[in-house]
Parts: sequence; C-alpha cells; structure tokens
Amino acid sequence: MSIRRIKQEHIAECTKLYMEVFNGEPWNDNWTLETATERLHDIFISPNFEGVFYLEEGHIKGAIFGNYEQFFDGKHYNLREMFVAKDVQGQGIGSKMLAKLEGNLKEHGITTLILFTSKGNKTSQFYLNNGFNEWTSMAMMGKDI
Repeated sequence: MSIRRIKQEHIAECTKLYMEVFNGEPWNDNWTLETATERLHDIFISPNFEGVFYLEEGHIKGAIFGNYEQFFDGKHYNLREMFVAKDVQGQGIGSKMLAKLEGNLKEHGITTLILFTSKGNKTSQFYLNNGFNEWTSMAMMGKDI
C-alpha cells in the first residue's frame, strides 16, 4: 500500500475507478469512458494540478484530483474529485489520502482546502470528520492547513 502523486500514466486506471464509484450507489451517475476520461483529464491539465492516488496490490483503489490557485489571503486548493473503491471504503483510505495531499500542499504554501459536496449525507460527514467546516448553506466546505 502506498500513496503517490498522480501522473499522466495513472489517468486511465483512475478513470475506470471513477466510473465504478460514481455510477454506483448512492450517486447513480451515468459516466461513460469518454466523459469520465475528459473530466479527469481536464482537471489534470488545469494549472497547478495536484493529486494523489492510493495503490494496493498493484491497483489504484482511490484518488484525489484538484488544483490550487491564488486568492488575496493565500493559495487555496480546490478539491475537485475524490473517490475510493467500494470494496475498501470505510478503511481510512480517504483520510490517509487527504493527509498525504495536505503534506504535499504545504510544500506549495497552500493555506486552505475547499470543496463542494452533497449536504447531509455520508460524504459530507466524511469531510466533517476530517476537520473540514461547513462554510455556507451551499455545502461549500473548507479546512485551514
């Protein structure tokens, strides 16, 4: 098991996992290989991309995609996508990836993580459990690091 920075060669495997996770419960999205590839590629090529993946037994079992940008009060990281394989959810992998990501972001002088998520479900509760705070009624969440 290891957590590493995402590179171009990891996008294809991340895309397959992304589809498995978000086309299943509770989201029931309708991602295709084409749309999911485009989504993750678009995030990957954004300025100041930073992402990590969780590798277990030679397979990617989770990933975080996002980028950072300058604000008046420092650099903020926009967590755009985070997903963990169904068979390993609830084992602390998401929290471990967030901790690794935070360490990487500190190297770049990032002061805040922000994200949007569904409100009032296990996803928002996961972020609350990992030190994020709800900022608005729109479920924008942030965490100073």
